[in-house]
Amino acid sequence: MNVSRCELVQCWTRLGPKALDVSHTIVLSVIQRSIPLKYWSIPYSFSLYIYCLVLRLTHSAITTESLCVLDSWPFFVLPLPSTIFSSSLLLFFSCYVSGIPVYGAGEGKDGFHSTPVSSLLPKNKCSAPAGGGSQGLPITQKYGPCSGSGHSQPPSPQEIFGRDESRVSFINSKCNQYTSGNSKNHAHNNNLFDEDGNFLVDVAFGTPPQKFKLILDTGSSITWTQCKACVNCLQDSHQYFDSSASSTYSFGSCIPSTVENNYNMTYGDESTSVGNYGCDTMTLEPSDVFQKFQFGCGRNNKGDFGSGADGMLGLGQGQLSMVSQTASKFKKVFSYCLPEQNSIGLLLFGDEATSQSPSLKFTSLVNGPGTLQESGYYFVNLSDMSVGNERLNIPSSVFASPGTIIDSGTVITRLPQRAYSALKAAFKKAMAKYPLSNGRRNENDMLDTCYNLSGTKDVLLPEIVPHFGEGADVRLSGKRVVWGNDASRLCLAFAGNSKSTMNPELTIIGNRQQVSLTVLYDIQGRRIGFGGNGCSK
Repeated sequence: MNVSRCELVQCWTRLGPKALDVSHTIVLSVIQRSIPLKYWSIPYSFSLYIYCLVLRLTHSAITTESLCVLDSWPFFVLPLPSTIFSSSLLLFFSCYVSGIPVYGAGEGKDGFHSTPVSSLLPKNKCSAPAGGGSQGLPITQKYGPCSGSGHSQPPSPQEIFGRDESRVSFINSKCNQYTSGNSKNHAHNNNLFDEDGNFLVDVAFGTPPQKFKLILDTGSSITWTQCKACVNCLQDSHQYFDSSASSTYSFGSCIPSTVENNYNMTYGDESTSVGNYGCDTMTLEPSDVFQKFQFGCGRNNKGDFGSGADGMLGLGQGQLSMVSQTASKFKKVFSYCLPEQNSIGLLLFGDEATSQSPSLKFTSLVNGPGTLQESGYYFVNLSDMSVGNERLNIPSSVFASPGTIIDSGTVITRLPQRAYSALKAAFKKAMAKYPLSNGRRNENDMLDTCYNLSGTKDVLLPEIVPHFGEGADVRLSGKRVVWGNDASRLCLAFAGNSKSTMNPELTIIGNRQQVSLTVLYDIQGRRIGFGGNGCSK
């Protein structure tokens, strides 16, 4: 029998832990059109039970790509008792409303989100979520209204992109040193800080505790703050560590396997921090106090570390990182939700972070090139990408070497040119009905695919989905897809590697694509997890 109406049809090829898609539109269509009982097949009813059972047992998410919805579908059906029809429909709603997340519900097209243009623009008023719930360290954007830095004028987009490009070039230079066989000993050369990449957390050192705002950075393995007796001091820093005021401070290294008492940090824009190591009590929260924590005491600091930043919190994989020094309690597990500009995020450690695991999609941590691996960067396997409902089918070899890193300090995700060209073409196709804006405004503007949405109230934005190893598909929408300060110029928030980047090309997943997601780092378990709505906990 040929059924000429929109029906829900199970996809046998996707049966299993693959996610099921159900949208409000489809549900209402089924009810409103009152499909006669004779059009409901035994195979469909049975598959519905199986799907729901699988979802329950695997805690799978409901996504738009795993349900077939056809206007016409030829198959044979058998009459079913009304009790079976009712139980199927009730079970359908049981799966739908009982906590299984639904992505794309109520949208007009799979893989797209109808998004108010106003929600894509920066806000100047802090809208911090209500307190309570999880413990952890609040995260703020350095130049955002929630940071309390007192800096009223953030850098221009040109400054942001210029600094971001310097950081990316520096990371690539270390990668190229390895792949070209010219690796040098750049001890603890790490990162460049930039506006949107400057996420601050409060950490205290000393007895009694002295509190500092440190930049969270997964690409560094050194924690340091500026000391009171600095020769060259950061002008925008608010606090200076006074070692003489702490009863528990000791000069030099306190980790047996390290012998150096001094450090010298060089950054991508030639900013530097030079000083000595010291050991003291580190306090995160009243219940999280660590004795003899080794950190850098900056005495000669030059360059642009930005307003309100007193130093850096190194969350890389190196021996001196905070992750390694707190491993006895936190088991090398932490998670963060990087906030939007006008909100507050959360940094969690140990069991608090692990409690989020059931709702996350995990991919394995893999080994990267030596110099980058030693610096503490986190490498994962990226196999392909999708835009809207279109799989790009980029050869996995494009991402394979030197690999892909997850970085909290880089702003805009960088892709190999071949991958970016495919992404850009698919995005332009999906956005074809919207007028293009001008291209790059200056040499520092890396965003080249922009739209004028000043006359548009709601824009139908395609999802962008990086497909990581082990089936960890991370669906990006809204501000994770576009960037802009006003509606007349909203741009695709991805970029290709610059022409100066040597081959092979490194892929860097930047913080713009991580905003408002839960990202969990389980170093001992060798995996990274991704989930939604992490800042609302």
